[in-house]
Amino acid sequence: MSIPLNQTSIVVPVTSKEDLEKISGSASQPPWDIIELRIDSFSITSETCREIAANHTTILTCRHPDEGGDNGLYNSEERNSLLAPLIPHVAGIDIEIAHVGQMEKSINLARQSDVTVILSAHDFASTPDLNKLHQTIEAGIAHCADVIKIATTTETPEELCRLLSLFESFPQHRISLMGMGKLGMASRLAAAQCGSILNYAALNEGNAPGQWPVEEFHDLLCRQKHLN
Repeated sequence: MSIPLNQTSIVVPVTSKEDLEKISGSASQPPWDIIELRIDSFSITSETCREIAANHTTILTCRHPDEGGDNGLYNSEERNSLLAPLIPHVAGIDIEIAHVGQMEKSINLARQSDVTVILSAHDFASTPDLNKLHQTIEAGIAHCADVIKIATTTETPEELCRLLSLFESFPQHRISLMGMGKLGMASRLAAAQCGSILNYAALNEGNAPGQWPVEEFHDLLCRQKHLN
């Protein structure tokens, strides 16, 4: 099973057991398409993961602390060990481009299980220059990412435009873009309209600056779709 790659999807991160309870009690047609299990934030058993994935398209993430991960999971073997029993049950896995080499076991297992491989990069300080952004996308392409995800801090219109220009520079590749910070919310609406594959919104409070509450985000995207 893999995530749908022919549509714009809304993703909600699940970072606690309380979030899981809210997901489990959601309506038959929730305002999201995909959930992201952040197992760097809380632990989950294979059985629970299988039950969740049977009802929700699921991405599995064990984020490195350098790119926003919780609980000090710097050791790649520990992260690979946490991911391994869960990967066969999910539709996608998110690994940082900077740590592809250390996370090769998880990536190989995902490919063997027909699980979508998302390779990502996060900058919580700024939006890098265009050359660095292009290098990041090209690194994702070189590592055969199914989706390349880039999140940067967008404090100025120039930074926002620079980030969104990647859609035009790499039109043949599936990319997911989002900003954080002052123009983060604006960036997420614009990116979704430009064809961002994965668009992250908050189930409760955002786990990244600039996330919309998922109900509002869903309603705005539906409204834009009708206007088009």
